[in-house]
Amino acid sequence: MSEPLIGEPRNGISFMALAPSTPAVSPFRFRDIAVCARPYPHFEAADFLTTEFADSMLGWLTENEQWQPRKLEGYAGYSDISLQYGDLPHRLNALLALEALSELRVSMGSFFQMDAEGYVRVTAHRLLAGSSLKPHCDLAPLKFTHRLLIHLNRGWIRENGGLLCVFDGDPSAKKQTKQKLLLPAHRSAFAFEISNRSFHAVTPVVTGERYTLSYTFYPPSARQA
Repeated sequence: MSEPLIGEPRNGISFMALAPSTPAVSPFRFRDIAVCARPYPHFEAADFLTTEFADSMLGWLTENEQWQPRKLEGYAGYSDISLQYGDLPHRLNALLALEALSELRVSMGSFFQMDAEGYVRVTAHRLLAGSSLKPHCDLAPLKFTHRLLIHLNRGWIRENGGLLCVFDGDPSAKKQTKQKLLLPAHRSAFAFEISNRSFHAVTPVVTGERYTLSYTFYPPSARQA
């Protein structure tokens, strides 16, 4: 019997210098948020990004030719794009605008213990058919504290694969690890606190290309690289 699939049938771009222009209504929707404390602090949302921004961003990602493959163990078929403000079409600038990201950080602080100030790094991820991501917890020397994943996969179903696995413990150290599976449905989001417990992975993509926007939050003490 298959694992229950959260979100069924419902359904990084480097941002190191935040431009003070492009005032806009936030494209992020903090509504119907499902908050969980275990196995580590996280939340899930079905319709987190507005349809207009999600469809437009997905179209831009599928047409882009600047994807950079990352030759890392356990990341076969993974690539990303790093962007500064202004690299996106004007219609998408609100995804990287100072006002929107400042509001996003404040809203995230309503669900997690995190600083209201600090910088944000945003990355677009792509996984091709046949690729997957091994279990990892996202700890790194740069000491970022939280991450928000926004999925951009119109019409994605279980048969496409590429499910997000959330683990209770390190699966490499435990013979049996509880997990739940999340469908990377279009416009949905998964946010979590980064720690040595925040293990997650992506199952093999069977068909299609899997796209995600990843917003990474750094504390004020962290220096921009």
